[in-house]
Amino acid sequence: MAAPAPHGTQTLTEHHWAPERHGRITSLCDEAVSSTPGIRSLSHFGNGILDFVICRTDRRPLGALIGDLGDEGDEESLPGSRLLLSAQDVGVLLQPLGTGELMRTVVANREGCLWGGRVKPGEYLVAVTDTADDAEAVDTSMNALVTRIRTEVHRLSDELPGGDPAARPGRLSPVDGARTALRVDFGTAATPEPAYEERLRALWLGHVNTVDLQYAAYYRDWTLVCAGDVFESDDLGPKFLSVSVRTRRTAYRELSRSLRGHLIRLADALSLVAPAQAGRAAVERLVLDVQEGAIYLVWTSSREFLVGVTLDQTQVANADAQLQRLAGAVRALTAPPR
Repeated sequence: MAAPAPHGTQTLTEHHWAPERHGRITSLCDEAVSSTPGIRSLSHFGNGILDFVICRTDRRPLGALIGDLGDEGDEESLPGSRLLLSAQDVGVLLQPLGTGELMRTVVANREGCLWGGRVKPGEYLVAVTDTADDAEAVDTSMNALVTRIRTEVHRLSDELPGGDPAARPGRLSPVDGARTALRVDFGTAATPEPAYEERLRALWLGHVNTVDLQYAAYYRDWTLVCAGDVFESDDLGPKFLSVSVRTRRTAYRELSRSLRGHLIRLADALSLVAPAQAGRAAVERLVLDVQEGAIYLVWTSSREFLVGVTLDQTQVANADAQLQRLAGAVRALTAPPR
């Protein structure tokens, strides 16, 4: 297949960004925007300050959504700036989990997507797409861009944002060992119907595994329906050297509640470029990619969502796909009337 034709780009550079010193970073970013049609704009921030914005020349104006800021660079970088501020606070929230720094944040709905990533402490990139169909391609392109800047410019190691493309996913057909390792607990929002609970348990058994998606929880109106994990498996023993299984389970439930306020700010940032349709959740997908795995939130309706976790950085993409499949199965499962 032929490579996609490059798209026209426009680079808006702040006065402190010197091309002779930082030209390699600028050229790599321009290459990513030119070769990825879904990227509307890409902003580079250093120590919280905007350095430059590379925009697609055929983009539609954002002024109607964010107001006239009087400067094209400020207008294009505003959604990303708000995303990074929110991600900074969320990163602090994640620190007690002991899984490393927040490296990558993806906030998306059916209208568009914001992607934010850390190149290294103090250096961040944000990509904006206003067409949801291109979100996956933008994610792939930006993960590769961060890795290139880290390895080619800064001579740092690859932190595998988005996981290892060569990693094999977990087995979908449960074996006896997985069956005994899986623990499913039901919350106060669960319908007290044994048959319904067994159907949910069967879905968790078919998707939660020791390789990729190692924890999943289902919420309705921010109240737990059920949560299941394989944390007690011997295969995951090394993941709990400093944090006990019980502590981690409690921490993920607390995190689900704590994220509620932060989601309002993330939704505000996304709405600047991708306002949600009436009746839909403002954010339908959130990825928090840390140095040791990732946390995912996926909305199945405006009232219901799932939380997923992997503790293996190589499996971040596979766990994401696994949670999407579980969410589809939960969406198709009709709960009996209360």
